[in-house]
Amino acid sequence: MALDNLELVPLTALIASPVLDRAGERLGRVDDVIVRLRDGGYPPITGLRLRLSGRNVFVPTDSVSDLSPGHVQLAGETLNMQRFERRQGEVLLREDVLDRKLINVEAGRLVNANDVAIARVGGKWRVVGVDTSPRRRLQRLLPGRPPRRLDAKAVLDWSGVEPFVGHVPTARLLLPLRRIRRLHPAQIADLVEAASHEQGEEIIEAVHADPELEADVFEELDPEHQVEFLRSRPDEEAAKILAEMGADDAADLITELDQDRRAAILALLPAKQQAKVRGLLAYNPGTAGGLMSPDFVAVSGDSTVAAALQRVRRADLPNPVLTTIFVGDDEQRLRGSVSLPALIAAEPTERVEGLLDSTQARLRVDDDLSDVALFMTDYNMTAAPVVDADGHLVGVVTVDDVLEAILPDEWRRRAEAAASE
Repeated sequence: MALDNLELVPLTALIASPVLDRAGERLGRVDDVIVRLRDGGYPPITGLRLRLSGRNVFVPTDSVSDLSPGHVQLAGETLNMQRFERRQGEVLLREDVLDRKLINVEAGRLVNANDVAIARVGGKWRVVGVDTSPRRRLQRLLPGRPPRRLDAKAVLDWSGVEPFVGHVPTARLLLPLRRIRRLHPAQIADLVEAASHEQGEEIIEAVHADPELEADVFEELDPEHQVEFLRSRPDEEAAKILAEMGADDAADLITELDQDRRAAILALLPAKQQAKVRGLLAYNPGTAGGLMSPDFVAVSGDSTVAAALQRVRRADLPNPVLTTIFVGDDEQRLRGSVSLPALIAAEPTERVEGLLDSTQARLRVDDDLSDVALFMTDYNMTAAPVVDADGHLVGVVTVDDVLEAILPDEWRRRAEAAASE
């Protein structure tokens, strides 16, 4: 919907405006505007909360004939004086939305609701957008009432935002997972890190309905926030999250938890995941063994290209790990590797043996971070094999593992700030 084709009424121009009856007599003033949020569409305004003789009174929109900046006209001359009480699902725009953070779902960042745009659409008054511009906030801070007009170019369409409602006592709503799922897990993690603890909890609660997405988001969070959100969860729930994470990320997170919880949570992991995590915990975190993932695709040299590609298709692994397929002998000692593009370009019946890059480039489990970074740079690798003292392939270090380890904390803070602009 084109907002510049609508007559936008600013919420701030309605608040404290006089409410007049049909004869023009003043009855009170607008204290707040009431809406019912719904999953999708523009929320309809269901009524106004009036301040009248020290009481908060509800006026339904059916009783309002004109809603204009600076005054509200009622259709009748009488008013129900029953005290206003929130009903289930009602949200107050001034109290619950104005000057609070919202999620810009399209851009994947937090924005501030410096004003709320209301317009008449399809015969009903609805919330159609939010003014997120610093200029609007400055205008409101200056003496006198804010301007009665909004710049449509500064108004973000409501269809592209999602408000936090965890603080609303009667909302009983969650951020809709359908909309949050549009974002990359790293973007969701950035939002969590940029938000307050309560808002972050609301985002995490929304993705909780999708265990795989929840685990992906936890993998992207910095250690401080990972621990923050697991601290309030029981061991069983924490173990479920770690079970969905990559073994290397789960091992990193285990080490960040309080000492008295580590053993209990580790024991609750599925046997296969638990074995992988315990194996990784035996290595120094700053070495290739501590950085690596124990999950990779390995085939024998006499496998056909078709069989190797089938292994790749069936592997439930991150894309960076799947760029390289490793080849081992009968005793699982590393012989070399084949790139995924080379497999795709080869004939399906060809043996992997004929495509083998048999270079001896490999990392040892005790190689430190600087050695790992230099090694992967020298060999232009996105995924580097890690072997034990006997040459057995035990894991793979991907370039994102290295970047994560060497990324300065200052850059992380900069990313958090950008997500909250």
